[in-house]
Amino acid sequence: MMSNVWIRLVRVGRVVMFGTLLACAPGLLAVGAAQAADKVLTVGIEQEPSGFDAVKGRVLGEAPASVMLTMVDRLMSYDANGKLVGELAESMTESEDGLSYTFKLRKGVKFHDGSDFTADDVVAHYNRVLNPASKYVGLLFIAPIKEAVKVDDYTVRLNLRHRWLPMRDGLSAFSLCCFIPSAKAVAADTMNRHPIGTGPYRFKEWRGGDKVVVERNPNYWNKDAKIHFDQIVFKLLPDQQTRFAALQSGEIDVTWTDRGHSIVQAKSDPKLMVHSRNGEGGGILFLNNSKPPLDDVRVRRALSMVWNQKYYVESQLQNTQLVTKTGFNDEGKCDSGYLGDGKFAAAKKLIGEIGKPIELELMHTATQRGREYGLLWQQLAKRAGITIKLKPMDQLAFVGTVFKNEYQMAGWRIADAGDIGPQLFALLHSKSPYNLAHYKNEEMDKLVLAMRQAATPEARKAAMCAVVRKMNQDAPILWASGRTHNAIAKKTLKGLRPLYQGIVDVRFAWFE
Repeated sequence: MMSNVWIRLVRVGRVVMFGTLLACAPGLLAVGAAQAADKVLTVGIEQEPSGFDAVKGRVLGEAPASVMLTMVDRLMSYDANGKLVGELAESMTESEDGLSYTFKLRKGVKFHDGSDFTADDVVAHYNRVLNPASKYVGLLFIAPIKEAVKVDDYTVRLNLRHRWLPMRDGLSAFSLCCFIPSAKAVAADTMNRHPIGTGPYRFKEWRGGDKVVVERNPNYWNKDAKIHFDQIVFKLLPDQQTRFAALQSGEIDVTWTDRGHSIVQAKSDPKLMVHSRNGEGGGILFLNNSKPPLDDVRVRRALSMVWNQKYYVESQLQNTQLVTKTGFNDEGKCDSGYLGDGKFAAAKKLIGEIGKPIELELMHTATQRGREYGLLWQQLAKRAGITIKLKPMDQLAFVGTVFKNEYQMAGWRIADAGDIGPQLFALLHSKSPYNLAHYKNEEMDKLVLAMRQAATPEARKAAMCAVVRKMNQDAPILWASGRTHNAIAKKTLKGLRPLYQGIVDVRFAWFE
């Protein structure tokens, strides 16, 4: 018989209950008839992982995070109903002053190599990524965390520099800082290419440019969870049309997509099911402030004015994505300062003031989505007298090129999260290594600090609005579109988790 445990948050003497969950099954149990775990699930992914070590892997996109999730657990997560539940932690207690969080860890959890999971692994991981010498690119996302302290073998305390409202959301995110690896694997420098975690599947094979294969973990700590597949194959298929054709032919079973045509077509296919979820964040475009002529705010504003999200969403995405001016649900209360929506005359006037031709290079992924996006930018910019040259690039090379600051214009994303503030801080603060647009502004530094240290949800939302308004006016980063996550699967595939942050979570899925 399964027992119940409580995940709770204690604050100022008040206990807020997040709901019951099955012991060792924190909101992750698959439902339905049990099947023998003798099948292989094939997931079509667009992007190959750059690695699974937090420092060396640098960034997880939607596809690599879907792979990582099968192998490595986090302390906390959100269940299908949006409730905070535990994975490796059984409980989380906040101190009265909000400056520390204490986690009681599960006992009896084993890593894939048979070693015990303890507080040492959590402390080693967090203190490593928090150490500036490690040069973890996502440090600014979690910088309010000062340190991790071992209380005992199964208790960890995270101390904060100041009260930080997004703390809970941050620990459940699908970013490299949140997955707890084996400290032994990290020390041996094998985590990046041969990850060792505590998840329901363990690493088996990685063929570069082809696939990553994981196999069922027979010693998974959650004995009540139903693991229905012997193997999951993550097949690299960068081109969306190729992935969709592979799904139709039965070569793959499920894939993430943002291609409107495929989504609309799949909705009318009786053999397929579209899984969707509206989120926050969105597609963005970096305008490199360190590269002329984008060091001139007039050029950046002109580009912002010519971009037309609504047209892009309707014409290319077929209304399968949202339009956003803030990246978060502001309930219509935020004066966003948004400049876009095809203001061609105003944009042309700004370019005229500069008095010389403006030529730019837009780097985009070598995918159908990237090509269509680039061509639209060319057409819209031309109406303001701006010439844009397109540069297609493989996705892995794309990421590296942006980090090396060898671009002028490049697409990116702000991930869907319960609070996008940590990402805004990292992208916009002048001293952040993740400030990939190389935007330096003292006023913005003050605004993002005020946002980070806000003491109440209301104050934080107001501060976030001020940050976005300044960003929209100075235009170091443009909103390409809002965020709706879509995955297409065979109709017989059941048990997919909601598409939090766009992650296709197949850990406890099964075929009906």
